[in-house]
Amino acid sequence: MLCRNASRRARRTAETARGGAVVFGELIVWYLFLGGTAAGSFAVLSAIDLYTAFSHANDPHLARTPRGYRGRRARSMTQRRIARTGYAAAFVLLVAGMLCLLADLGRPEAFYLLFLYPTGSFVSVGTFALTLFGACLVVALAESVLTLGPAWERAALVAKALGAVLAVVVMVYTGLLLKSVVAVDLWQSAWLPVLFLFSALSCGCGVVLLSTCFCVASPGVLAWIRGLAIADAVFIVLEALSAAACAVTVNAASAGRPFDALLVGEQSCVFWLGFVGCGILAPLAIEASALAARRSHRSSVVAVLAVLVLVGGLSLRFVLVNAGVQTAV
Repeated sequence: MLCRNASRRARRTAETARGGAVVFGELIVWYLFLGGTAAGSFAVLSAIDLYTAFSHANDPHLARTPRGYRGRRARSMTQRRIARTGYAAAFVLLVAGMLCLLADLGRPEAFYLLFLYPTGSFVSVGTFALTLFGACLVVALAESVLTLGPAWERAALVAKALGAVLAVVVMVYTGLLLKSVVAVDLWQSAWLPVLFLFSALSCGCGVVLLSTCFCVASPGVLAWIRGLAIADAVFIVLEALSAAACAVTVNAASAGRPFDALLVGEQSCVFWLGFVGCGILAPLAIEASALAARRSHRSSVVAVLAVLVLVGGLSLRFVLVNAGVQTAV
């Protein structure tokens, strides 16, 4: 009897993501932002680590390294320091996001019940993806902090490869979670998960850019800043295009034109100043000026750039959640 009751509670918890009776609290905005940013940070760092580990560039100092795999010795001290700081930041962001999710649920035991009685809902799938992603993040963080043997390094590479896939799932899942609430017209666009994906990747670049500020005196850090700025500019352009596609499809599918609530409604100030200004236009202007001058900005400017990107990512989730709840009432 106890198991049956627990199963019913788990199903009701999972079904809240599929019905129109979902009530999102303020903490869900922070969960969407923190979880997506943690996943974006991991995706950026793991992609760089995997490329470095399996690069076939000739290096006489790595002659004794097994063929096809260059391991920890392939990474410069600067890369190790940036990776260590970035993975640690991603871990803190993920933990904070999970705490926000548990607090928003109001029933922490519901999270535990989803493991005992999994369903096909986005809540259940997201719970498992977040947990596995967190495990991969812990392994990557441990490998960046500790000096491990080749076997452990290979295990860490597997964790990074798997974690990168799970990070994409987590980034897309945060958009699918909103889209699954059919009562909110604003969230009914196939472009919403794509928008969240590129926004999270841009925020991930922002976190890694902040990590470079702790290595300003290290050799090669300017190349890191330049490469991250280029990647972030690409993600921002794709994010802007996804937002435009989301606006067009949402308004075309509903006579009420729900996306207009972001453009001219109560959320318009945060949308234009926070998302468009801080998250799109200002970062692109800073990155374009640095690329045009063929140089990298000072660490103070890089820090401002990273903060602007993060403010834009938070503003996007804030206006989407709040405008969606308001239009559904």
